[in-house]
Amino acid sequence: MLTDRYNHTFLKKHLLSQQQWRPFPQANDRNAWECIASNPHYRGLTQFLIQSAEQWQGVPWPTLPATLYMEFVRTGNRSHYEQFYFERRQRLAAFVLAECLEYRGRFLDDVVNGLWEIMGEVTWCIPAHARQIGPDYYTHDPLPRQSPEFVDLFACETAMVLAESLYLLQHELETLSFALCERLRSQILNRVVIPVETHYDFWWMKGELNWGPWCASNALGAAMYLIDDPARLALLSYKLMGVVERFIGTYGADGGCDEGPMYWGVAAGAMLIFLELLHSRTNGAVDIYDEPLIQNMGRFIVSTHLAGKWFANFADASAQIAIKQAVTYRYGERIQDTSMQQLALAFAANLRATSQEGASLLREHTGAALIHILRDLFWMPAERSAAANCQAETVWLPDVQVLLAREQPEDGQGLVLAAKGGHNGENHNHNDLGHCIIFLDGQPGIIDIGRATYTRQTFGPERYQLWFTRAAGHNAPIVNGVEQAAGRKFQVSNVAFTENETTQTLSMNLETAYPPEAGLRSLRRTITFEHGNPARIHIQDTFETESDAPTFEVNLFTPQQVRMLQAGTLLIQTQPRLLLLTFDPEHLRVEIAAVSVDDPTLRDIWGEQLRKIAFTCRHAGRTGDYSLLFRASDCEAR
Repeated sequence: MLTDRYNHTFLKKHLLSQQQWRPFPQANDRNAWECIASNPHYRGLTQFLIQSAEQWQGVPWPTLPATLYMEFVRTGNRSHYEQFYFERRQRLAAFVLAECLEYRGRFLDDVVNGLWEIMGEVTWCIPAHARQIGPDYYTHDPLPRQSPEFVDLFACETAMVLAESLYLLQHELETLSFALCERLRSQILNRVVIPVETHYDFWWMKGELNWGPWCASNALGAAMYLIDDPARLALLSYKLMGVVERFIGTYGADGGCDEGPMYWGVAAGAMLIFLELLHSRTNGAVDIYDEPLIQNMGRFIVSTHLAGKWFANFADASAQIAIKQAVTYRYGERIQDTSMQQLALAFAANLRATSQEGASLLREHTGAALIHILRDLFWMPAERSAAANCQAETVWLPDVQVLLAREQPEDGQGLVLAAKGGHNGENHNHNDLGHCIIFLDGQPGIIDIGRATYTRQTFGPERYQLWFTRAAGHNAPIVNGVEQAAGRKFQVSNVAFTENETTQTLSMNLETAYPPEAGLRSLRRTITFEHGNPARIHIQDTFETESDAPTFEVNLFTPQQVRMLQAGTLLIQTQPRLLLLTFDPEHLRVEIAAVSVDDPTLRDIWGEQLRKIAFTCRHAGRTGDYSLLFRASDCEAR
């Protein structure tokens, strides 16, 4: 899609000069920035940015001592270092944007201090990523190697942030200190751009997951702000086009992201920024937005939206995410998809209505706050009102084997089902084949727990000892005490999706997701969404085992209170309507237990406690089945 169409000669011919390329207004373009500052629709955001800059003035910058960096190897903690690392970049974003908006010079010294502090960091690579070069991965030396230094995604992101800061305030900073700007250009080039130009052994260049477009977009952006030589820039662009092309090549035709919707913003969303850099620097000559695969990759974020801030959070994804709204809007604009634009506008309007727009944009985008707030200001319409957000009643993504079925197209209305097949070697994988999520009237009923705060264990050899990544933390069956196993060979088979006017059905064989000790000959899970009055979701497992007395366990997790209405009937206390769960009490034994939530990331989503509904089926005979049925109830909570 890219390198075959747009070779080095083409790029060299069509790349605009730096003088011609103006992706955003610079600070001295006062008409543009004063239009933003004086627009009542931006008042809350602009006031927040200026107030944040005022509050941080004179406050010492967070320090990043060696011992803090060493914690990752010593204890497995990565959050303590990253908190201050990202705060530095968030502060810089506030100072840069506040100066662009206000243009009184009172934040320039703070911008200089921020640039100086970040340039003074021994490495821009975070501790968890510095281990990814050489034989001492996750072990041995707790401090980063000087040479060769690995260029990770946050080093690339830092280069982009610094380059964009210099671009926006170029005249002001060069007037203040040309030496500062010279040093800044040198650091960006030497730490990121030149290594990316000269190395071919950074593993992310294979384009296998979100690192490919994430690194490529930021490295290319930094280079575009600093390099005016068309031949040199064309070579780097072509090289990174290959990285992004290989990333695109990992996707099936449905455009589904196996890393989950939380990572969409730094996967397909990062690809959008990369494509926009090429599109703008070539004055539209590079354009692949008409490709069906590119369009489907964009629509994935809409397909997995459940209601409000809730998403079908398979893999390492939070159940609630703050989408990259400017990226989502621009993507929808490019592929002429109004559902993407409406989703972005709905998120923006909700943030503005709750006065959380600025805080969310600054916090949620970690070290890339400047990148995304700038695009929010200039890529999104100032008026953020959104039309009713209607979604397709059925979405089936055959390549990632994800189904979403809705009772009604309106956001947050009726029953909603999300279910998945696939394999257990996916990017950011959880052992979750056959797992499903159920919402009612915009409220979570049966959930995917999601991801906890990342530590060394998250991506280490003990990953599947974490309770939320293993099969027991999902509603995948546990067979004879044996859970699904991790790895590409553990997958579903015989997947079938069918639908008619009243039902959608997803069936799959799960026996190949288990190691031999489970003693399975076959295990077929069938999930059916039945439209009607009321709509119903039916989950049935049919099995054949090598044991004469097999046991099956199914764990359902919910943030709601659960009570027994009568034998064989549970009420899951969603609001305003309750979710009714019925089963055969002679066939299934149920226990309801509270599960404490200690992790801060999970607690932000679910609160201090979840409920686990644990079903056990003890069966006499090698073949059999059991089922669960969900529907809305008219009963009132007591």
